Amino acid sequence: MKEEEKEPNGFSKAKQQTEELLENGEKLSKLIDEAKEKAEEKKGKLKSAWSDLQALLRQVLAWWKKEYQEVPWKTILYAATAVFYFVTPLDFIPDFIPLSGFLDDITVIAFVTNSLKTDIEKFKEWESLPEDEK
Repeated sequence: MKEEEKEPNGFSKAKQQTEELLENGEKLSKLIDEAKEKAEEKKGKLKSAWSDLQALLRQVLAWWKKEYQEVPWKTILYAATAVFYFVTPLDFIPDFIPLSGFLDDITVIAFVTNSLKTDIEKFKEWESLPEDEK
């Protein structure tokens, strides 16, 4: 994980809620499904953040399925928090506000992917390995 940057508004509160969520596999699975659905619906508005969000979703899902465990807890917490923040309608700027509604979602996704750049690259390398090497 990179050196700490200033967390975006609302991230700390979302992080606390996400910690509880990570302990409940059923709720985490539901969150991932909701995030995938919302990301597909809002793909055009997310622009470049869409592919970053997809990587975070895959990483959290692989961790939850116990397929990818060589990852620091803080990385999973941050990645899951970005997903939670994206799905939760109570973000700092509500999504229904035209133009700026997704700005805070994109800001959080960018903050997390920038903070986790090295861990995300390691995950992508792991994803590209043949199944027998994982």
